[in-house]
Amino acid sequence: MGGTSPQGTGDLPADAVPSLFVSLIVLILLVAVGVAAVLAIRAWWLQSGDDRGDWAKTLTEYKNLRDEGGLSEEEYRKIRTLVEPRLRGSAGLDHKRK
Repeated sequence: MGGTSPQGTGDLPADAVPSLFVSLIVLILLVAVGVAAVLAIRAWWLQSGDDRGDWAKTLTEYKNLRDEGGLSEEEYRKIRTLVEPRLRGSAGLDHKRK
């Protein structure tokens, strides 16, 4: 019985320690990336609430993207048909506020 410990006491073989260490580091990194992603999405969400009425700027950005070749004319037209009602809607809201 000397210096051996009974089976099931939690002693790990020497080759298992490095893999556990690597697994722990990977887990910590994944949690950190998850927290950063949640914070970034939250910040974007809160900012987008402030920019809801800025549809003209959005449409201009898509127009520039089309002009640079990043969007086809058909894609731009589809986006424009989605954005223009919001332009009219936000203009109506701005008019009611004044």
